Amino acid sequence: MIGVDESGDVVGSNNPFALAVVRCPRESGENLAESLVESDLSPWKGKSKTIAANTSREERNRRIEDLIESLASRGIPWRVAAGYSGESIHHKAAAVCALAKKTITPDDSYNGSSILIADGAISMYGNHQEYLRSQAAKYFDGAFQSSFGSVHITGMPKADLTYPEVAAADYLAGYVTDAMRNGLSVSDLPDEVSWYDKNWREPKGSPLPFYRISGVNGDYGEIQKTRIVAWIRGRHPDGNTHDISSQWESSIGILNSPLLRRHLLEDEHL
Repeated sequence: MIGVDESGDVVGSNNPFALAVVRCPRESGENLAESLVESDLSPWKGKSKTIAANTSREERNRRIEDLIESLASRGIPWRVAAGYSGESIHHKAAAVCALAKKTITPDDSYNGSSILIADGAISMYGNHQEYLRSQAAKYFDGAFQSSFGSVHITGMPKADLTYPEVAAADYLAGYVTDAMRNGLSVSDLPDEVSWYDKNWREPKGSPLPFYRISGVNGDYGEIQKTRIVAWIRGRHPDGNTHDISSQWESSIGILNSPLLRRHLLEDEHL
């Protein structure tokens, strides 16, 4: 799973912006979720804007810096592109693909297909992510696929409240734009942060197909619970109103992590 999110006005502004990408194999997804929970950044109860509104800047930075250390210790790759000038949606799509590729190619153990999931409406990068799919066709072409595997392109509203990969990208992007607004430069930030590069844009190609994630097919009670089960099962919280809340605890029982099981079953706000 490759999660994508952004902070600031990437298109049409002269303010700081950041695009973030976090890649994590499904078999390590619980490790990433643990990193978020242990850093007081629960991926299902809030996001970057939530903690910005409810904590001091110092506390927010402490939590995200804890997350950055945890990602490094667990070998979970991430990248951020930052800049100041507004860019076209085409360049933005290219940046997402360039960053995603940078999380894959250094990994000698990488093998298999990935789903790149961008937070927001499926029109975030054109109709059904058309501009993103066009750039992906160039970045993840036949030669790439023969060496590493396919990358499927999709999108999901509230993905940052559903999938930990997107939640982590949201926090990292917010951390970078906040640092830039407070006088820091890319050179002051972790090595995973780079300047946005217009040269990343490739000529338009025939778009890859839009990948549709299957729905979770039910309502597990509160929307947070439905999103959590969607993540556990690799599904989409599709708005199905069929009541299957009785399956909540058994769904959490699928998780191997005692920390996550305890966190999710005992948290009174879920």
